[in-house]
Amino acid sequence: MGGIEMKKLLSIGLVASLSLTGLVACGNDGNTNTPSSTSDAGEQGGQTGSSESTANGDKVEIKLWLDDDDFAAAIEPAIEEALPNIDIIYEKVGSVDARKKLALDGPAGFGADLFIQPHDGMSDSIQSQILLPLGSEIGANIEERFLEGSVGTVKSGDNYYGIPIATESIALFYNKTLLEENGFEVATTFEELIEQAKQYNDAAANKFLFRFDAGNSYTMHPFLTSAGFELYGPNHDDASQVNLNTPEVVKGLTFYQSLKEILPVPYADLNWDSIEVEFAKGNVPYIITGPWSIAEVRNQNTGFEWGVTTIPTINGVQPETFSGNIIACISAYTQHVAESKQVLEFLASEEGLKILYDVKGSIPALKDNSVIEGVLEDPYVSGILAQAEFSQPMPILPEMSSYWGPVETMYRSVWEGLATPEQAAEKALADYNAALELAQ
Repeated sequence: MGGIEMKKLLSIGLVASLSLTGLVACGNDGNTNTPSSTSDAGEQGGQTGSSESTANGDKVEIKLWLDDDDFAAAIEPAIEEALPNIDIIYEKVGSVDARKKLALDGPAGFGADLFIQPHDGMSDSIQSQILLPLGSEIGANIEERFLEGSVGTVKSGDNYYGIPIATESIALFYNKTLLEENGFEVATTFEELIEQAKQYNDAAANKFLFRFDAGNSYTMHPFLTSAGFELYGPNHDDASQVNLNTPEVVKGLTFYQSLKEILPVPYADLNWDSIEVEFAKGNVPYIITGPWSIAEVRNQNTGFEWGVTTIPTINGVQPETFSGNIIACISAYTQHVAESKQVLEFLASEEGLKILYDVKGSIPALKDNSVIEGVLEDPYVSGILAQAEFSQPMPILPEMSSYWGPVETMYRSVWEGLATPEQAAEKALADYNAALELAQ
């Protein structure tokens, strides 16, 4: 993820009442903050400008953690224009890192009021009580406007703990101009892609047909699903069925390992600059990435034609990717509940989502994307959505936080030839179980 090492985490939470005029963000006064009670926070959704500082005509400073400077530069003035009572204090924090950072910074009074995170962190965030329950009014808005599958990632019991502002999946990006220059059609199978690579590659010139983030446990997931891997069982919700050390994982890793023949590059050298940036410059025919890369390609595009389509089939099977939602949340430690909810609602408004789409190419998680100009007509978004039909939501089990690291090591050790697929799968399960014990 995107996006991506995944690459992405945020939180929303309960609230303590405001007692000082002009108090910044989460109350950087040196005192320890504690979350407000669920009942208190959940019913304040209708308040606007209720803090003492607003009553005195002063602006309330709201600290916002985002993971993209360009998006922050666009959304900050839009929020402040729409909400003149608010002054946004932006800090760049990776979405995947935000949850753990808030757990440390929130109680100390240095955390964000609002942040974003991938949906697989929501379960841990809710259990650790760092998110603000949003109340019935915002909850009804979420149910009415956002995709049913996305709503499920922010709801626990009768409470809503965030708004799913974007949905995403990886897909195959292709340079149509380069392919046509070499007499290639867009590959629909990996067998086709491998044959094209044998004709196109020139290792001495660092020229390779196909690039991907070989050490990434999010983007490499389709190589396992094509072999029948079912993470946490067929419905992806059974923590007793992680299914790591299985014949399906070994089969998937074996095919994945074979791709080193057409991409003989260490995983550490396969990164944003060598994958997405080089594609954006027109130098690579195929990459695997997600909608977070669309803006990069558009901004750097040197005139070549390109497109987005489904991941090629492997042995006749259409691989399933992870689908994810990016969640905007409010910290439980915020001392500005009403104003934080105003900002959250702006982020999830049509205006806020249009800025998100325009700047980052992110796909709003709306039931009706016709309200966001350009989305339905966007051929690149259509390609992402085509792959999304063959995707599975990242599980929201707490155990997922113990999954990523061991599986990343599994992929990397196989890619570098440090372990056989069988050895790597066995070690991944052992490392996963050890991580679970540490997390308890």
